[in-house]
Amino acid sequence: MTGIKPVKDLQELAKSLASVASISKSLDILIFGAGLGGLAMLEALRHLEGISIHAIVDIEKAPPAFQLARELNIPTTTDGDNALETFRGDIVIDVTGDKVLHHKLMTFTQNRHLELISAKSAKLLFDMANQEVINERTIQDQNTRLSLLDSLLEITLLLEQHPPIRDITSRSLEDIHDHLDATRGIAVMFEKEDEPPLFIGAIGEKAPECSGVHCDFSACKSISMACSTLTSKERYKVFDTSIRLHCSELTSTYNVVLPLWQGSRLSGALLFNIATPLSKGQRTSLEMASAHLNMAFKTLDHFQQLEAMAIFDSLTGVFNRRKFDMQLLQEVSRIKRTESGSLSCGFIDLDNFKQINDCHGHQVGDLVLKHIAKSIEGCIREYDLCARYGGDEFVILIPDDADGTDLEDLGMRILEKVSNFQLVNEPALKVGVSIGIVTQSGETLDASSLLKQADEALYQAKNSGKGCLRIYSNT
Repeated sequence: MTGIKPVKDLQELAKSLASVASISKSLDILIFGAGLGGLAMLEALRHLEGISIHAIVDIEKAPPAFQLARELNIPTTTDGDNALETFRGDIVIDVTGDKVLHHKLMTFTQNRHLELISAKSAKLLFDMANQEVINERTIQDQNTRLSLLDSLLEITLLLEQHPPIRDITSRSLEDIHDHLDATRGIAVMFEKEDEPPLFIGAIGEKAPECSGVHCDFSACKSISMACSTLTSKERYKVFDTSIRLHCSELTSTYNVVLPLWQGSRLSGALLFNIATPLSKGQRTSLEMASAHLNMAFKTLDHFQQLEAMAIFDSLTGVFNRRKFDMQLLQEVSRIKRTESGSLSCGFIDLDNFKQINDCHGHQVGDLVLKHIAKSIEGCIREYDLCARYGGDEFVILIPDDADGTDLEDLGMRILEKVSNFQLVNEPALKVGVSIGIVTQSGETLDASSLLKQADEALYQAKNSGKGCLRIYSNT
């Protein structure tokens, strides 16, 4: 018999609410009791559609529920009689437990044909409404989490395009900021050690454009100092004292940082200002975003390493033959389209390389190859190309411009720089190269014949006693 009465109360409550709902699309409610029960009732009912709270009444002047009621623009009063006289609504809820008040409210509601909910019925109403609130919040949290996952998935799909790491960082700031209910956010990159961070994006304020002329880098120093305490194991960090970025262009504070790691190196950070203590949902979002972004950064880093391996020579650091072949075809196509200009190609071959390896060892041979690569790059322009063609042979590609290039002067400077090689443990070692350069104009330019003629020019230089330069032109 003990389980029958609560069920009966619930049935009567449902019937009571149904009778009101059947004649009205909204319910106007007057609540007596602003203690913990009243506070819980406000929390439960505030999220329900069609519910209007006329007022909340309590004999105390500052009960717990009054503050929340004022925040929700719900009238509060200690005058219960006046509240009843002015009430023209549907339901009176009593959570005071006061028997005298309960009797008074029963008489009032019966005379006005209103519904009275009190005692166990009030508790049942709270439990029902609170469960609905919990369900709504659960659904909202799940939707927020799914929305964040969708955003992170879009970032993942961007990796297929191999975007710059700045683009990923800037995009991440926008998406994560929306899911954290942050008041503002800023994204920075740490491109080089011992240098100020680079501001690449901001939400809620304008990112500074520090030139350093009228800036003491206060904001940069604050960020660098705060981020210096981070470890690669931390997904995010909430600072006990907010970071103040004080400079002529930025005076904001931030209390949450999400670090972005490339391996063990801190490559960037997302800073947010969140006004209230982090909720469980916000912490979960930060954990998810951090794990995903750092995996994305790691993947992007691997892409970049693979790309570097595909076009750079691992020993000398200059481009490899694959990159040279690609660049050659591009330059030939470009010059043919313009029908003007010319393209020069030069082969540079180390003299007596086998003898160097046999007499001094392969480690010394590697040092010589590195020296030659460095010597060539020190002589050509930024937009010229130097590549290791294979073994001890290097190749240069020189597109002509309006100023032209003095190929003989270029070749002689390379010969001189290469000959300056010195090794403390091998003072007698002398290094030299042979160079053959050919130039073709837009009218006769052909990739295969350009390489063939450059190789023939190199052969002539070798046959002339090595350490020589030969230049031919078809312009």
